[in-house]
Amino acid sequence: MYRVSLTNKSINYLWNYFNSYRKYFEDLFEDSWIWSENQIINLYIEESKNRKIELLKLIKDTLQEENILWRKNEKFIIIRWRTKYLFIDYEEDINVKERFVLNITIR
Repeated sequence: MYRVSLTNKSINYLWNYFNSYRKYFEDLFEDSWIWSENQIINLYIEESKNRKIELLKLIKDTLQEENILWRKNEKFIIIRWRTKYLFIDYEEDINVKERFVLNITIR
């Protein structure tokens, strides 16, 4: 099993992605005249948090394995997540059994 670490760049990308997700639905339901708009907004905020946890777990579970499936080349992997795909660039140090996620793109 490998230890998986994310770089600041990849962490910032994920945080921006989920903040944008949350902000989109906050803006969508803000002043919508729906009687339960606060409840709906809070549900989307919770969903954003849950998706973040789910995605981080998926990345770590996939990259910690000895043999990585769905590898495109030496240091690049594509992972399916819900209806999206994660494109991940990483480096690995075989001596200490650690992988570093350098870049993530969600499409």
